[in-house]
Amino acid sequence: MKTKYTKMHSNGNEFLITEDIRQIVKTKILADKKKGIGFDQLLFIKNKNPYEVLVINSDGSEADNCINGLRCIASLYSLNNQVIYIGDNKFVVNSNGNGAEVSGSLPDVKVHKNYYVINFGNNHIARECSDIESINLENEYLKLKASREFEGIKNFNLSVYQKSKNNIAIRTYENGAGETLSCGSATISVAFALLKDTKKNELLFTSRGGKTKVYKDDASIKSEANAVIIEQGFLNG
Repeated sequence: MKTKYTKMHSNGNEFLITEDIRQIVKTKILADKKKGIGFDQLLFIKNKNPYEVLVINSDGSEADNCINGLRCIASLYSLNNQVIYIGDNKFVVNSNGNGAEVSGSLPDVKVHKNYYVINFGNNHIARECSDIESINLENEYLKLKASREFEGIKNFNLSVYQKSKNNIAIRTYENGAGETLSCGSATISVAFALLKDTKKNELLFTSRGGKTKVYKDDASIKSEANAVIIEQGFLNG
């Protein structure tokens, strides 16, 4: 029996969306960009009342969060003011003509040396740099994973960012997926770290995949970006 799938991206962060639980065990094969469909994460729709999503990284591990993935789901199913859960993490999504807005509770932020340590349902480590393109991000990520400096922080993503007058450039190496063109939870996490002690309430970020607007109020933080269908087809069970 074949089941439908949809491949989408938000700012170049690619996903396979399915309602067939049998596809989870095939994630590593399907995610292969040469032999399979090619994507960063598989999104399994566990339930629609309420919406529950299981996120599987391209290496087969489970992810705790996926803002760009929720953005794609919101756009695909035309969801508005809809609550979606990833595990215990609760988000609200609103689709629009070009993408979707995703909002969640305010992250927890700490500072360790020159790094922000942020939890937004998943863990992020981020630092500022003066030349974002000169960084060997994979090498820095692997060094931090191997060191004892952050050994108590589970499955973290690493981001570097570079500030300019009207924009913040960002790159992210995701646990279980490698460097992606965009990471929605990393963007929100870094945005909150930069906004929380200022009077500003919004920032514009640019990743290698595109632009994301982030807005903060006293109780929540939300981001808005595109969501695009790449292809649709059918998979064997």
